[in-house]
This record gives sequence, structure tokens and C-alpha cells, in this order.
Amino acid sequence: MPHVTRRRFLGASLAAAAASALKGDRVARALGLSHAAAQDENSCITTPEQEIGPFYIANETLRADIAEGKPGIPLTLRILVFEAGTCKPIPNAAVDIWHCDALGVYSGFTKMKLGPPPEGGPGDFRGGPPPGGPPPGAPPNGALPNGGGPGGNFGGGPPAMQQTDKLTFCRGIQITGADGGVVFHTIFPGFYQGRTNHIHFKVHLGGASGGEVGGIVHPPTYSGGHVSHTGQIFFDEADTVTLMKRAPYNEHRIHRVTQSEDGVFNQQHGSVSIARMHLGTEEQIRRGVGAAIVAIVDPAATPVPVHPAPVG
Repeated sequence: MPHVTRRRFLGASLAAAAASALKGDRVARALGLSHAAAQDENSCITTPEQEIGPFYIANETLRADIAEGKPGIPLTLRILVFEAGTCKPIPNAAVDIWHCDALGVYSGFTKMKLGPPPEGGPGDFRGGPPPGGPPPGAPPNGALPNGGGPGGNFGGGPPAMQQTDKLTFCRGIQITGADGGVVFHTIFPGFYQGRTNHIHFKVHLGGASGGEVGGIVHPPTYSGGHVSHTGQIFFDEADTVTLMKRAPYNEHRIHRVTQSEDGVFNQQHGSVSIARMHLGTEEQIRRGVGAAIVAIVDPAATPVPVHPAPVG
């Protein structure tokens, strides 16, 4: 088989995966290019790390359907996890995702009120960093204290917000199959003050799934091991603008931050983290859209957390 460049490999894999996401089936045969790419150690370069953000909650449930009835455009998202250098799929990795709903609210933080809204916005502000810059006491270089979720200091993001509820919409974990892929059924994420539309995710390796802790049966989750990648997923800007014209997204009357205005996207390699997506016809959009992205990780690595982009 002729040499396959990283761009060609990823493009072919994403195109196949996006089509597969729309159908909801596996993409093992479509990923045959990975074996050719393995001939070149430089074919698959590690996906850049991105900040975790302040709304991570550990130990979410193993499940594929995470929308929980939230209104929005249905999104079938496939994430493919490949090994850096070899481009081989990584099975048995835990992919942990979380994102806001159509109106910019994160589960676990729905009662949050962080400050006055921008002019013309809704009556309170929820689901994002406080307006007006970093909180008092933040380092002068714009980096905020480490944080990452209740009960733990995961580093690399704004201060962890205090969880206000036990809701779980738009959060979940899936284990990759032999093809390195997982599929989540959710809604297209909305936006909130300071951030463009995005989905957070982590790749965990070396842990185990289970539902019993101390003899008590809980919803199955994933624990142990280490985090090999923390990233964010973005979408084509023009496609996102098109989707934001539809309800309920168009009911969110605050300024939508574009990718060119988003500090994380611009300063943390967001351009290489854009999912492949095809909107299709109006009727197809109404039924839902499919998207796919490849994450290239070093299974043995525990990357240093990324500091947040400076505010202002």
C-alpha cells in the first residue's frame, strides 16, 4: 500500500467516521488506512492539549445517550482515538465528554449566578466564566489557579466552580472498541459568555469500569488509570452559524462568541480540533446531524495540564 500522509489519513478516517456517525454503525473497515500510516512514525502527531475548563465532574456514568431530553438539534458524535506515531486504534480507552445545553447551561451548575449579563442578555448569567475578566487574586499573567471539578484539582483551567445540583445531562463516558471509536448521542452544544460552541472531552487509559463501590451498587462509571489527553471539540464556523439560527439556540439573546473571538480556540490550537460534519438538507438537520473527530494520543503519557488562555 502506498505511503499515506497524516492529512490524507485523518481526512479519510474523519470522512468515513462522519458518514458512520450519521448511520450509527462501526467504521472498522473504513479505518484500514491506519495500517499503512503505521509505516511512518511521523504520520500521526499527538493532538494538542487544551484546558479542562471549570465545569468538569469526575465519575460520570457509562452511557451513549446523554441528551436526557434536552431540546436542541440531535447530534451523533463519533470520537476516534488513535496512537501517536503508529496511527493504530486504541481499544479500551475511556472517552469522557461534557458540554452545555442549547442555552449555555452545564448540568451540575444549573443554579449558578455569576454576575450581570451583557447588555440585552437574559435576566441572569449561568454556565460560563464570570463577566469582566478573571476573579480577584488571579495571577497577573492571565493564568488562573488550577482547577477542574469538584473534589479534585486537575489543573489547567479556571477555578473549579462549586457544583449546585446532581443533574447529569450532556455528560457521559464510553469505552472505545477495537476500532478506537465511541459514539455519543446528544444535542449540538450551545454557547455562553466568553466561549464559542464546543464540547469538552478526556481520554482515560489504564483504568477499569464498574458499578460497585464499597459493596454498594452505583451506575457504572470508570475509575483509575491516567488521563492521556484533555481536549475540546469545535465545529465549522459557517455550519455553527446556520444551526444557531434555529430554536432553541436563537432564544439565547446574548452575543455569540465566534471562533475568531474565542481565546481557547485561538491560543490552544482549536483549528486542529474541528470535527468533520455535514449538515445535509433542512429535513436532515431537523432529524439530526452527525460529526466525527480523531484524537491522537500517547497511551503512556500523562500530559501537563494546559493553562487557560488570558482573559481580555
